[in-house]
Amino acid sequence: MQQSSIDVSGIMHLSAFGIYIHAITVAIVIGFSITLTIIEFLGIKKKDPDYIRLGKQISLVIVTSFVFGAATGTLVEFGLIQVWNGVILAIGSFFFTPLYLELVAFTIEAALLVALLYTWGKFKNPWTHWSITVTYTIGALLSGALITSVNSWMQAPWGTGEIVKLVYPWAPTYGPILVNSEFLLKVKEALVMVSRTAGGSGAGLVNPEVINDLVNSYGELLKDPWVSLINPYAVTSIIHQLLATTIVGVFWIGGVLAFKGLRNLEKRAYYLKLFKTVALIGAILLIIQGIEGHEQGLMVYLYQPTKFAMISGLEKSGPYLPAGLTIFGDPNYVFKGFDYLIETVRNHPNPDLKIAGIPVKEIALQDTLKALEKLPLVKTLYETKIGLAAIAVLISLLVVSSFIFKKFWIGKERILLYSGLAMFFIAPALAGLGWAVREIGRKPWTVYGLLYPEELVTPNPVGLDITTTIIGGIILGLTINFATIYLLLKKPPKFLKIGDE
Repeated sequence: MQQSSIDVSGIMHLSAFGIYIHAITVAIVIGFSITLTIIEFLGIKKKDPDYIRLGKQISLVIVTSFVFGAATGTLVEFGLIQVWNGVILAIGSFFFTPLYLELVAFTIEAALLVALLYTWGKFKNPWTHWSITVTYTIGALLSGALITSVNSWMQAPWGTGEIVKLVYPWAPTYGPILVNSEFLLKVKEALVMVSRTAGGSGAGLVNPEVINDLVNSYGELLKDPWVSLINPYAVTSIIHQLLATTIVGVFWIGGVLAFKGLRNLEKRAYYLKLFKTVALIGAILLIIQGIEGHEQGLMVYLYQPTKFAMISGLEKSGPYLPAGLTIFGDPNYVFKGFDYLIETVRNHPNPDLKIAGIPVKEIALQDTLKALEKLPLVKTLYETKIGLAAIAVLISLLVVSSFIFKKFWIGKERILLYSGLAMFFIAPALAGLGWAVREIGRKPWTVYGLLYPEELVTPNPVGLDITTTIIGGIILGLTINFATIYLLLKKPPKFLKIGDE
């Protein structure tokens, strides 16, 4: 089989770069919003001006990052159409509802963010302002949840029933059939024919004329436009990803406070108080994330057999202690490895079935072997993540202990501050590794078991000039964003009445 002549791998790396940069602003907007909501609540409840002052500073950072995040978010979503324009059919069907609602959530964020910043101290009842903060935070969380639901459908294409299983006999059933099978298989056949046999991108096939012909021939593609939101994989993923994003933002605030506490001896007590409060929020969320991680792992086990085998390092079937204990309560439970998956394909129940003239047995074997090639990388990334998670949990327990054993920690405050500084780097590393495992573990598919990057990529070349322009523009924007944040915190607007430190 011929493969696409377009540099798909290079374009995937470019997309990954854009997503990770955008993730920085997402962590700030969501993580800082949660922190702001709690800090402002404590400030009003305790009538503590220190918390209110911190809340105002956080809101300044959110506003600045929101603007840059809107730009990079548009770049990421627009890239779905420009770079991966083969997804246009999915955007108009499976992704239609969550992406439309995400725009609604984004509008709520944009409107309330201005009100949040400019109404500090404007109400006699401070809880009125807090209600604006809460509503804005709900909008930010809703926006993140809806985007995550789109990615989650790409991980587990709910509503396609046993369509994936027709090609990959080891695949699970993805819920009820909520799609027009003839329509979907016809599109798949056309994409396979172009991308696998003609050596080019299949993205050009997905255009209005082709779609209209398919609709006229087979009827509507999707029976339930809410399918990506009722996906059980999405429910767990949304909780997991929002927790991860929030934890990063919280510990970034904590890390800055810790740094200032270490540098400024005269105001150490002030920074320590704020740091401990923020770090406690992060510690609690991190512990909750550890518990929720079991549910995410269970979803991977149920709906992504190849990814589970990658994470577990199961080139051959055998026990995997952590999953055996948490899922079945049996450390010796034998999980299915790649040897089982490959053997299942070789004994394919539909050996005569073909897609675009290519036997599905051949497609399934090649793709399963491609997934196996990713095992060493995914396993290493996952184990590194687990190692960092263990360190993060220990630091979180230190933070919690400082509230329980107060006398013990007298004179040892520097340890807490240094641990907070460490979490400034550990938290984003954990989230970044987790996302890498999530995305690389899905390969060789873009939509698990259904669509490949080669079938979705732009038919236009993306050369060094375009790549350099995109990367340069993103880095320039990020630099300006951070510079603006620094200047605003250094000399905040007078209307906020923050005052000099």
